[in-house]
Amino acid sequence: MQISSKDLSVVVQGAVSSLETSLCLKSVRKYLPEAQIILSTWKGSDVSQYDGLYDELVLSDDPGAVIFDIKDKKTNSLNRILVSSRNGIEKTERPYVLRIRTDLVLKNDNLLRLYDNFKVRNKEKSLFKQRIFAYDIFSLKFNVCKNKTQSLLFHISDWCYFGLQEDIKELFNVAEVKEPEFSEYFKTHQKLSDDIYISRMWKMSPEQYFTYSNALKVFKNLKFENYLDVNAENIKISEDFIINNFRIFAPEEWGIYSLKKQYKRTNMEARNLFSYYSYLTQKKDYKKYCDSSIEIKDVEFFEKLYEIKYFEQLRKHFVLIRVVSPEKKIFEIFSLLLYLFKFLYTLFMEVLCKKKK
Repeated sequence: MQISSKDLSVVVQGAVSSLETSLCLKSVRKYLPEAQIILSTWKGSDVSQYDGLYDELVLSDDPGAVIFDIKDKKTNSLNRILVSSRNGIEKTERPYVLRIRTDLVLKNDNLLRLYDNFKVRNKEKSLFKQRIFAYDIFSLKFNVCKNKTQSLLFHISDWCYFGLQEDIKELFNVAEVKEPEFSEYFKTHQKLSDDIYISRMWKMSPEQYFTYSNALKVFKNLKFENYLDVNAENIKISEDFIINNFRIFAPEEWGIYSLKKQYKRTNMEARNLFSYYSYLTQKKDYKKYCDSSIEIKDVEFFEKLYEIKYFEQLRKHFVLIRVVSPEKKIFEIFSLLLYLFKFLYTLFMEVLCKKKK
């Protein structure tokens, strides 16, 4: 059922940036004209240029951030995300809440028509009254680096969330982490030798912390010590909790896009469809944990394709042609043709071998 913008409170959360925050707030006002708009940022921020672009202003003490990546000197904004989101959500007055970052922009009102077509939920595994909608960029099942595959449990993107007010409040009803112990965890703990994130010292990412902390409310015996704590039981709990409590959608389904240069051309569809929470991945888990009666022939079809050599590379370059900058299109076209030839040759040889048998 489509909702109206008058049923919606929008929490725009994070540090303000002159151009990005202005574009974000203007886009919310344009496409969600009757929504309550709350800007939640830090005390001391210059917000004078945003007058008239929001209905409520929330200014919080900045809890700060600690470096978690010793190579790239990146900082962990987990407590910042938590504090500014939670304090902004406390001011919401509408039945539905959209929480987005200050560097995201709406291109349309698609989010009002987002629809959860997964009808069945396991009540014992469901924390929220309804599934919360989340973003697919960095909603990961696993990541691959230098031919190493690493599972990433509880890794649902924290870029934006949409759901019932009471559910979004519950999502951020978690404790702040103790710093610098959290972000420097692996300075005093042993890492696995095959960890693909060799320079990351944090206990886990913000995405994992938020999802795991909520899963702990349902799975009381869950023990997930850090992002490397991967075992059969934790994998099962991660999948079970996520599919019963979240639905993940792509940027074009949301109508929401990043203004950050490094993320503008990020496209999860170019990955292996089962490495992140694509629709097919969600459908597969939905059958496994919620409704065993549904058919997943489309899932099975793609799983078989991925077993054929070069299919993954072929599909990747096909997707990238549509999203890369113009100067990179020639390279992608060449790569596409190369892998198309390799894929067809492999397919032909497999069919030929089967016939000979």
